[in-house]
Amino acid sequence: MWIDEVLEAARKRDVVRGNRARPPRGLVDSIRAARSRGVNPVIAELKLASPSGFRARVDMDLGRYLRIASRGAAALRVVTEPLVFGGSYELLRIASSSTDLPVLMKDFVVTVGQVESAHSLGADAVLLIVRLLGDRDLELLYGEVVSRGMDALVEVHDESDLERALTLKPRVIGVNSRDLLTLEIDRERQSRILGMIPRGIVRVAESGIRGADDVRRLRDSGADAFLVGTALMKDPGLLEELLTA
Repeated sequence: MWIDEVLEAARKRDVVRGNRARPPRGLVDSIRAARSRGVNPVIAELKLASPSGFRARVDMDLGRYLRIASRGAAALRVVTEPLVFGGSYELLRIASSSTDLPVLMKDFVVTVGQVESAHSLGADAVLLIVRLLGDRDLELLYGEVVSRGMDALVEVHDESDLERALTLKPRVIGVNSRDLLTLEIDRERQSRILGMIPRGIVRVAESGIRGADDVRRLRDSGADAFLVGTALMKDPGLLEELLTA
């Protein structure tokens, strides 16, 4: 299965040390600031491929995408996983030095070295996927992220994931509608889990958001922010519609 190969490679990933030039920007603070301005907080994703079949255009203008995202998104999520998603730490370095938005590193994080690399290359937040980690590793990596001043976006898919995530007392939880193993999307489950997250925790809806109707539906289910990947990669101009839905 593809995810086994990805996790094995992640465990062997070299630590990359950059020259971070600024303190971390707050992902949670940026989401709350966007809400206070009356716009939907959109986390725009930068990815080159995905196991669901997406492939970025070979002539994609990275600079244009970053400029559009910077004009309205609450944050930017950069996918750095190389085998299946076509990402790289270099993509994170470029993005973090090219925008004033908080930058969230999306990878299959299973080692402290990946957290160290994220911080040194300019990430402001790191994705931690609950179902990929045992309780001890989840607690360890969460502590490593926050000790460096970054936010940890703790991702869940079902009730069991959420129960484990809540033991961390996180500031922000992402609810992914896509099952990592089957790649199937379950919007009803996502809406249900969003409604189960306690008040005070920022709730991010992830995957399957294609337009304004999805944003409105998820907002009604309790989502505070919206992670949009493939739809924005295909049409960056969609951002304006999502912000005002």
